[in-house]
Amino acid sequence: MKKIKDINFALVEDTRPPIYTAMKYWGKKPHNIWREYIKNYTPEYDLFLDPFAGSAMSAFEAVKVGRKAVAFDLNPLTSFLIEVFCSEFDKRKFFEELNKIIEEIENDKVYKEYFHITCRKCENTSAVAQSFKWEKGELYEIGVECSNCEKNEKNRYLEKPTEADKNKSKKLHKIKISEWYPEDEFYNSPSFSANFIECIGGNHFYDLWTNRNLYVISKIFNKILQVPNIDIKKQLLLGFVKTIHLCTKMSVPRREGANRGFSTSWGRSAYICSSRQMEMNPLLVFFGSCSGKQSVESSMVDVKNYLGKTPKIFYVDKSNKSNRTKNFDIKYGIIDINTIADFIDEESIDFIMTDPPYGGLVQYLDLSTIWLIWLKKFDQRFAPNYESEITIKNNIQNLETYRIKFQNGIKNLFKILKPNGKIVFTFHNKNIKIWNIFLNVVAMSGFNIEKVIHQQNRRTGESNVANPYGTSATDFYIRCIKKPMLHFKTDQAEFEHYILQKTISIIAQRNEPTPYQILFNGLLAEISSAGFNIEDFDKNIEQILSVHIGTIFELKNNNGKSGKYWWFKNPEKYIKYPDKKLTDRVEDTVISFLRRKVSVTLDEVLGEIFVKYPNGLTPDIKSIDYILRRFANKFGGKWIYKGGEVEKNFTEHTEMLYILSEIGKKIGYDVYIGKREQSENYNGKKLLKYADILKLDKFNLGQEKKNRVEMIDMIWIMNNNIEYAFEVENSTNFTSGIQRASNLDNSINKIMVLPNKRKEEFLNIKDPLFIEGFKKCNWGYIFYDDILKLKSLKVISRDNINTFLGHL
Repeated sequence: MKKIKDINFALVEDTRPPIYTAMKYWGKKPHNIWREYIKNYTPEYDLFLDPFAGSAMSAFEAVKVGRKAVAFDLNPLTSFLIEVFCSEFDKRKFFEELNKIIEEIENDKVYKEYFHITCRKCENTSAVAQSFKWEKGELYEIGVECSNCEKNEKNRYLEKPTEADKNKSKKLHKIKISEWYPEDEFYNSPSFSANFIECIGGNHFYDLWTNRNLYVISKIFNKILQVPNIDIKKQLLLGFVKTIHLCTKMSVPRREGANRGFSTSWGRSAYICSSRQMEMNPLLVFFGSCSGKQSVESSMVDVKNYLGKTPKIFYVDKSNKSNRTKNFDIKYGIIDINTIADFIDEESIDFIMTDPPYGGLVQYLDLSTIWLIWLKKFDQRFAPNYESEITIKNNIQNLETYRIKFQNGIKNLFKILKPNGKIVFTFHNKNIKIWNIFLNVVAMSGFNIEKVIHQQNRRTGESNVANPYGTSATDFYIRCIKKPMLHFKTDQAEFEHYILQKTISIIAQRNEPTPYQILFNGLLAEISSAGFNIEDFDKNIEQILSVHIGTIFELKNNNGKSGKYWWFKNPEKYIKYPDKKLTDRVEDTVISFLRRKVSVTLDEVLGEIFVKYPNGLTPDIKSIDYILRRFANKFGGKWIYKGGEVEKNFTEHTEMLYILSEIGKKIGYDVYIGKREQSENYNGKKLLKYADILKLDKFNLGQEKKNRVEMIDMIWIMNNNIEYAFEVENSTNFTSGIQRASNLDNSINKIMVLPNKRKEEFLNIKDPLFIEGFKKCNWGYIFYDDILKLKSLKVISRDNINTFLGHL
């Protein structure tokens, strides 16, 4: 068997294709990243399993790379999505049925009465209300669509309601609904709070909609059930599912200034009701869900193009659980992980990758119920099974119940995975007790954690929204092997030592004050694979690190924001990368990559960064975007290197060092030019030719401090004493120079030399860490124009320098 090369670094997320944007499903994962894992760890044509398949993305990605997928989930919505996307799509017949439904409802008497409106522009009495906006029960704005305006082109506008509009909206309760609709009550779950029930005005699911909207969606649903073709029926049901949550009382208007007055969303992974509501026209939403961008139409067309075929599917349940046919692309079913061994042979699965329940962080089945209460009328298979759910719900399922169910399920995965097979979990939760349960369950089930990768995602997953450590767009990818851990570490002293040393290592490698959330991510990635039993991990880490504040660490203010930056009390004792802090090393990497490639995408840059700076060193994507904006121009989806402009900056930097060397010599100083700058060229000569001193060996600095000081751009020396240190910041980050030159005594003059074009940027710095370091370590600043004035003087003294010197 071909040896597998492990994935040991974060990967870059791609833009999602239409198949993955067509349906609202909470917590979707990056499809291309999962595809790379499936392709890498599953031999071609062999079996890949996702037991918590969710949106079914993993199954489709397995098919795309020629693997057989087993996609199980207790949530029936997974099976529904697989059946829809693997059905045959006849576009002509689909639109025939869709248009028939639209036309029948458009001509419905009640629909006309409550959704038709007179256009204020052309007085067309058949204009349609696209939306109604409410605040505290009062109608305050209507979105209007008029097909008669502007030469029969669709025209939309927002207007204030008339008294007649308001009076009509007060009579919605009088609408009689003759079609079937679900009459289920909200079941016993903390998802349906007393405040929520009071806000929407009842404890039934039908109370989620106004009577006006319930009338229309019940019409749409029952007309779909009458469609004879089963494939088209399911495809229209997908359009219906895409529609109904957008038409509830949970939908809110976009904020003012967003320029999206006609749209709304179900933006939070919870049942939440606001005093401001947006009642969307269900018929218009349904048509948009079925046709156009991010619709049933676009996704069904995309499936075959994206996968190269229509996947062959095989549904399993109790009636055929002994059937072991391999004549499928996707084997799927509404299967509880605790019974999964009844459907899959022992040691038959090559690779497992899954996104298991994060405790009760996202109540997936509760959220899906808004769709399932309708779908179960179509097919009883889609009725939700709450009893088998692995979750935590107050007063229903506690932490211990979650642990037992989760452990039984993971033990089943151990049974069906091949010897030495690998499983990758994606996991994140703000509650470290959940993390501890997860790690213990993995170990007790017989798996050994090989690697933990901190994976940045472009999109914020719902499971991360409430994370207190700022990791709102991240997951941990935890790779395990079916090989029992030799021992489980429980020694508290060993654990404390490990925490301290890893924290020191992360901060030292970053070489800059570090926010706690970054330390947390880096530590969690390391500790999770080290085999520690970490009860109350968040409390322990706080206690362990706090003991060393004032001796090893000191806390810095976070620019007026909450939280502190962690830094060393004596940095020179721990820093092993004296030349540049992480921010500047990342910037150098991006610039170097731009120079090599000239034209790059953000994804290409992220790929370079993620490999070079893993886990606790991984910068956030916004900072990479900021660097690109400084050194490249964006055209379409590409970043084009500002070659001439950037190279000019490097030339100016070199020229300024030459001028400073000449000024220093005029005053009578010996000049040292920084180790990195010595090889730069000016006027056909390397800068080292303009230096009097090339090494600082004769100065009693100590090796660690000498290494740092040698990276300073320029030093002026008289009588073997360092009197001036200069940092020329032509285009780079201001703080790197501060850190290097601050290794010198405070009595030594330190000057930051800046181009005039950066004057406003520099003088508007509000970072308290920068300002504190600037003042504390005897820094001043001077601009290029003033340096040129100094150079022009026939006689130069230190007093002349002080004339132009500024201080913060």
